[in-house]
Amino acid sequence: MSQVEEAFHGVMQTIADEGKDGPRLFSLEPVARSAFNPDGWVKKKFRVTLWCEHTRLPLPLINKHDKEGVYEFNVTREWFAAAAPFLKVLVGTLSLVLPVAASATKLALDEATYKGFERQLDLGKASADAMLKASDKTVDWLAEKEGVNAERTGIIRAHGGVLREFQAWLKQADPGFGDLRKVLNKQKEFLWVHRDYEKEY
Repeated sequence: MSQVEEAFHGVMQTIADEGKDGPRLFSLEPVARSAFNPDGWVKKKFRVTLWCEHTRLPLPLINKHDKEGVYEFNVTREWFAAAAPFLKVLVGTLSLVLPVAASATKLALDEATYKGFERQLDLGKASADAMLKASDKTVDWLAEKEGVNAERTGIIRAHGGVLREFQAWLKQADPGFGDLRKVLNKQKEFLWVHRDYEKEY
């Protein structure tokens, strides 16, 4: 549990500056769920799901339906290649967080939907892995000897522009960000939380 918390907070701290402009927690997967080929494409359609930064759960699990906070974007291979190191860390961390968050919540979670998000995270991570290998970026971001926040911290900061570009796409598609609410926590950090948890800040 403590290692999961450390990994999650490490990721959130390194992308703290991007929190003022839009949500930072999201998962994504290719819409065509066949084996992901990192080569031979210019644009590909991806499905993106926003997550609540309070519960650490995807919005469809909280809302009990799969529309709000879910989008499809045509993503360029250039952007995905640049984003792959960041996406691998982000999706890998969400994979650790999901079972902990689900067990801690008082929401009655639908098992089939929950399993669907596990598969989505697995597919998103596999896609990022494939792109990293195709780009010869074979760094083990989670190497024990580096600690949970060492090298990947710099990588995420270096890819802040990728996240800001994603937020710009998202704002154009849905200025309300799936009805996520921007709040300030006690550390004066911006969080994007589901409307049901706005009152807790």
